[in-house]
Amino acid sequence: MEFQAIGIREFNTYRKRPDAWVIDLRSREEFEEVHVEGARNIPYGDLKAFRKYLPKDKLYLFYCDRGSSSLMAAKDLSREGYRTMSLVGGIQAALQNA
Repeated sequence: MEFQAIGIREFNTYRKRPDAWVIDLRSREEFEEVHVEGARNIPYGDLKAFRKYLPKDKLYLFYCDRGSSSLMAAKDLSREGYRTMSLVGGIQAALQNA
C-alpha cells in the first residue's frame, strides 16, 4: 500500500472521517503539553509494540514534531498493509493553523 504526505488542510479533512485515527508520535510529555484534538499518543519508539493493537481497517494519520518520524511511521506501516498518511510539518503546522 502507498502512504501519503499531506498538508494541514487535507489532514483536517481526513481526521473528521469515522474510520480515521490520529496518532501523535511525540513523547507522552509533549503530548500532554499540547496535541491535536482527538489524537491518541503512541510515542514513535513504542509504535512497533503497539502495531498488534492497530486494526488494519482504519486510516492512520500520523504526526510528530516536524514531520520526519511520522513520515517514517507512515512508510513502515503502509508496507504492512495499513492505510497511512503523514502530516507535513507535524504539530508545528497544526498549531500554526489552529
